[in-house]
Amino acid sequence: MKKGSNRKTSHGEGHFILMTLLKGPQKREAIVGTYHRFGALLGIPPPSPGTKKYQKWQREVDAHLEHLKKLELVKIDGNSVYSLTEQGIQEAIKLEQGFQKFTGAVGTFLAKGETAAKLSVIVNVLLSVLKLGVGFIFNSVALIADGFDNMVDVVSALVVFLGIKYKKELISTIFIVLVMFATVGWIGYEAIIRLISPEVVDAGVLPFVAAAISGLVCYLMSAYQYTVGRRIGSLSLLSQSIDSKNHVLIAIAVIIGIAFARFNIFIIDSIVALGVAALILKSAIELTTETLRIAKGEGLDISRFARIEERMFESHRRNYFKWWLLLCLREINTKEEIIARYTDSFSTEGLPFIDQFGFLKGFDFEKNFDSLLKEAIDKGLVVTNKASYYLTKKGDRTLKRSPVSQRYI
Repeated sequence: MKKGSNRKTSHGEGHFILMTLLKGPQKREAIVGTYHRFGALLGIPPPSPGTKKYQKWQREVDAHLEHLKKLELVKIDGNSVYSLTEQGIQEAIKLEQGFQKFTGAVGTFLAKGETAAKLSVIVNVLLSVLKLGVGFIFNSVALIADGFDNMVDVVSALVVFLGIKYKKELISTIFIVLVMFATVGWIGYEAIIRLISPEVVDAGVLPFVAAAISGLVCYLMSAYQYTVGRRIGSLSLLSQSIDSKNHVLIAIAVIIGIAFARFNIFIIDSIVALGVAALILKSAIELTTETLRIAKGEGLDISRFARIEERMFESHRRNYFKWWLLLCLREINTKEEIIARYTDSFSTEGLPFIDQFGFLKGFDFEKNFDSLLKEAIDKGLVVTNKASYYLTKKGDRTLKRSPVSQRYI
């Protein structure tokens, strides 16, 4: 096989099929089912059968299979069963090892609390330099104030680092809470003063860019701190992720203020700042409550720190299986039957990349079954009769009126 062909395969969607067939020979229908199961893992239903999108998807699968056959990575026998050739096995193993190496490095990076704390110090120093430099050059009061706030965050990050290193995370978390309350007081004071005596807000491009970069970096740091904090169970890193998220809000407030300043509307800057102060105050109070709970000897409840993206993703997956549950009730009616069908239909066993990407977990359908069912009953879509469940006329009409539900079969 030519080297050029090998490189082309490594960057195409064909790698999903290679990884699938590495688990064993399969018919085309089973390969398509693997796509379906992987989509379900992410809450993504396949296109509705008979639609142009569905036909395009099927053609793409066939195109990938044909491409892999031409590269002599995949073969098909007389029973229409696809399997890897010797070259295909080598390519798939190489691909799998590459993912394992990558995810292993990422996993190591995400497992070190001290590394996260050190990185937080470096990032806040750089942000301070950026904001203060641009702020003083363009006389942007908002950026100067935010830059000084980042300097305080440098101290916070150092305290977090020491808290993790010397196992004094409760103390470092208390410090972060105090900083958050101080930030609320400072933002609130500045906003009220500017409401009373409005000041000109610099509307230059560079302050806008600096605020946008700050917001993006703080968002990434917040996600990183949360991921590491959740992985190692670090209260101080989880708390710091909230503080970093608050800086995203501040950056957004600065951007909104600059945008309106271009039209000589300066009062919006102060109004938005008050809103940001209120949101930070809410975060500070919630974190105080959690800190006091832990100080009393209770365990760390990581779910209290769940990010909005995480909640939205779980809500999305939950909606996927809500439709699937209703469709199941057209054919089967007991909890045992439905859970057995779920296990058969959506098992993560044999799915490509699941072993490599440990954060991809299957939806806990059995745990959510009762709440999903109760939701359907409350909406009048399902009725119960002893240990059996049935669609109501309303439930059947809801399924028939909603073409999207057919995608969840």
